[in-house]
Amino acid sequence: MKDNYTRNIKVTMDEVINGEKRRSSTTLSYDICDYYFATILYPKQSKVDGRYKDPKARYRTWLEKTVRAWAKQQEVAQSSYLERKLLENIYNSGYKSGLDKNKDNLGLDL
Repeated sequence: MKDNYTRNIKVTMDEVINGEKRRSSTTLSYDICDYYFATILYPKQSKVDGRYKDPKARYRTWLEKTVRAWAKQQEVAQSSYLERKLLENIYNSGYKSGLDKNKDNLGLDL
């Protein structure tokens, strides 16, 4: 069961539909956002110093801010589009790191 620290992330943003600017709200999967932003993009920034009173709350705040900033740069506010984009970025990152690790055999896994 999800607690307050691992619940899905709500994102509110503006989007333009047929030339009309609308405010839109959607919810993104915590697990996908956590993996992409904390493990792939910002592994050092995501580490929380143990000195803080509630490190889980501090991490959650950091993750929400990071996800919302990323979402505002996207052109569509639908959760299916945003999560698909995150999953594509995760896939591309894994693919690239796999090729980088196998440079000695030209990326061919035999």
